[in-house]
Amino acid sequence: MKETLSVELSTRSNHLIWTETLLFAVINVAAFFGNLSVCYAVYRNQRLRTLANMFVVALAVSDILMSTCCMPFSVATLFRGRWIFGSHFCRFHGFGVFTFGLASLHTMGIIAVSRYFCIVKPEKYIVLFKTRKTMLYIAVVWCAAFIGSVPPFSFENGGFEFQPGKAMCLYTFQTNIAYTAFIECVYVATPLTLITVCYAKVFYTVSRSNRVFSHENNPQQLRANVEEAKVTKTLAAVMAGFAFCWLPVCIIDYIDAARGEFTLPRQAYLTYGFLVYLSSTINPFIYGATNYYFRREYQTILGRVLCLQLRRCRRTSGDVSEIESRRTRQVQTTSQ
Repeated sequence: MKETLSVELSTRSNHLIWTETLLFAVINVAAFFGNLSVCYAVYRNQRLRTLANMFVVALAVSDILMSTCCMPFSVATLFRGRWIFGSHFCRFHGFGVFTFGLASLHTMGIIAVSRYFCIVKPEKYIVLFKTRKTMLYIAVVWCAAFIGSVPPFSFENGGFEFQPGKAMCLYTFQTNIAYTAFIECVYVATPLTLITVCYAKVFYTVSRSNRVFSHENNPQQLRANVEEAKVTKTLAAVMAGFAFCWLPVCIIDYIDAARGEFTLPRQAYLTYGFLVYLSSTINPFIYGATNYYFRREYQTILGRVLCLQLRRCRRTSGDVSEIESRRTRQVQTTSQ
């Protein structure tokens, strides 16, 4: 089946080649500049420099790395119809996709835990989530993702290989069932369960607190509770977007692992690759849609970019006008 997928990749029509290449290229550019804008917005705006947004920046960094170290090579593969970067770089590429994906998922898990303590047990949140401790948590997440992605390098058969249906190099889940089960249970199922439980308790507590503060006629406490609820909803929306992208990916991996080979059509595997990269693209749009301060910073950044382009255009047109006027004066002088 892998050979069939390779043939299908290399024998596509020109229309399909350009459509797939441009689609992945747009995602690549949007992921890079969108997440870069997130980092710049937090740097610029004092209101956005919160503990919760430290995790947001950590997510943005992993997505920037995905957009620079992984996405461009899939775009080139779709354009050329084959992997042209060699087997050694293929292993690095697969390691990068795997590591950045795990880092994002585990960061989501830490975000869910932080929201749980912030809303449900605020007295412990102050102790557990300080700036230095938050940075330590982020470092631990990245170390865990790195350690979890290393074992495929030692596999004699399989490991990180080019998968033509997905137009990327990845760990082949059906090559080592024991390691696959470990990854799916410890690295994937555990944080997903933790996220579900934490957000369920958070939203229950927020709903109950709003009713209590409304009955007690305590507008100040109610306003503070509403603000925390807004932050929680934004982060929950990010998690929902992540789950929307990665659940189909996990299902395809389970199917391949159970069958021991690639059995799905190329369209399913291409959707797999599309969703993996889409998960690194959607977060900046979610922040802009749900958070006023992010939205305002995006507008400022976009305004500055457009203003800079407008100045360049004016400068260019002014230079052209000056050249034309010089030519006119030279012609008039010569005729005299």
